[in-house]
Amino acid sequence: MSIASTIVQNTPIFGKMFSVDKSTGLEEINAWPALMIMASFVWLAVAGLLGLVMPATQLFALDTSWFYMTLTLHGAALSFPFGFQLMVGVGLHRSGGCVGKPVTGWLPALTFITMNLGAALLTVAVLMGLSVSAVVFYPLPLVGAKMGVWSMSSVVLGFTGIYLVLASMILAYPILVIKMMFFGKKREDLVLSERTLNDPGMLGMILASLTLLIAGAPLVVVGTIVMGVLYGIVPASMVAWALEPVVFQYAFYIFAHNMMEAMALMITSAMYATLPLYLADGTRKLFSDKLANLALWVLLLTSITSFLHHFITMYPSQPAMLSYWGNIMSWGTGIGAAITIFSVFATIWQHGLRAEPGIIAVLMGWTLYILDGASAIITSNVAWAYVLHGTMWQSGHFMTVIFSMSLMWMGVFYHHYPVMTGRKLDPVLGAWFVRLASIGGIGAALVMLAGGSAGMPRRYAAWNQEGWMLYGNLLVIFGLIIAASFIVYAYSLMKSRDISSPVGRQVAAA
Repeated sequence: MSIASTIVQNTPIFGKMFSVDKSTGLEEINAWPALMIMASFVWLAVAGLLGLVMPATQLFALDTSWFYMTLTLHGAALSFPFGFQLMVGVGLHRSGGCVGKPVTGWLPALTFITMNLGAALLTVAVLMGLSVSAVVFYPLPLVGAKMGVWSMSSVVLGFTGIYLVLASMILAYPILVIKMMFFGKKREDLVLSERTLNDPGMLGMILASLTLLIAGAPLVVVGTIVMGVLYGIVPASMVAWALEPVVFQYAFYIFAHNMMEAMALMITSAMYATLPLYLADGTRKLFSDKLANLALWVLLLTSITSFLHHFITMYPSQPAMLSYWGNIMSWGTGIGAAITIFSVFATIWQHGLRAEPGIIAVLMGWTLYILDGASAIITSNVAWAYVLHGTMWQSGHFMTVIFSMSLMWMGVFYHHYPVMTGRKLDPVLGAWFVRLASIGGIGAALVMLAGGSAGMPRRYAAWNQEGWMLYGNLLVIFGLIIAASFIVYAYSLMKSRDISSPVGRQVAAA
């Protein structure tokens, strides 16, 4: 038994949900992905509990410091150790079964350790008083320490945590995917559904990994220098250029924005791979692989420089031409989305669809992602950005993209669950999860966008003083619906049964 399987098996409560099936000889592609997925759900539980504290501070007039602390932790936990790690776990399991390569060795371990240790260190730093958003506005953490708002030790600890998380996302995971795709010997006993890079389901995965590696390279350089200065290894005077706020922010946004685009490429490819498996006529083929691949390339080429729309207010650091270029490229991503929408609907129209909970969750998550993309295109506009960028509209955009992609990965995981665990899920509970998640996700997204368009500020702990409680109360309602959907999902994992046991109409994943 591998160390990953042992950890999963010995973890209270969550271990029962994700225990690995060792009877099929597939433990080498099941174990580390199962551990990563289990850890992501642990962080989801933490983020959910923290999410309840934010409205409680508003409703019961608690100390506003609790609001800002839990807001930071809630956003960070959902974005990285939950959302990104869920993608990594499911994606590695999918790629292992497609190319016949084991997910073993030091790279999966490093990916897991750096992500979860980094997230834990950042959590401790925030509990010590460090208050930063999921987007690190450097050098504000240092300014806060100089002014005595929080300690310098919390800054060092927090940046160490962020650095480890980034190392997982920029280096360990992409290198692991590239290694599995292009190196090592294929093992026929691990091949579940063989695919090549001509398949849209695989192309998006390698494009996303390369995007993370290349777009993250400047941040690795700058971040390593900053860490060297914080730990006293490198004199600040020798690397003053890297400590300039504009240098750090550009390096950060080149990666942070393209991280979201890489996740979009990854989940789009996973949707292209999963949809054919649920076609009613059993053809298992998209309407057009070439059209699907075109959509992925358009999304890549347009999104990679659209990060420039984040710097609209940074004159004269950024010329106006680059701001408008970022705006144009943001609109260009809509072309890739439109091609994908056509491909998906044409495939379903041509072949029909078996409406299993997993694929419906994927499609509902994609619907929410399209809604979020429309909001992103609006706020990328130079004129609208001045009005909306500092409001709840932008918070709605950020949280909706995380939720929509997480919903899609939870749907894909629904398909992979029987192979990984040897158990199947109740389709009735799965259907309820999809209903609740769809209502809660779409409702919360629309409320946050509406609040932002009305001028409701982001990261603001006094909604009642400015008349924003209507939006706040609606967010609580839809947030509780989302929480209920996750509870139903967790309950379905707890109640999963061996594949040999009958559970409703569930069909075992292929």
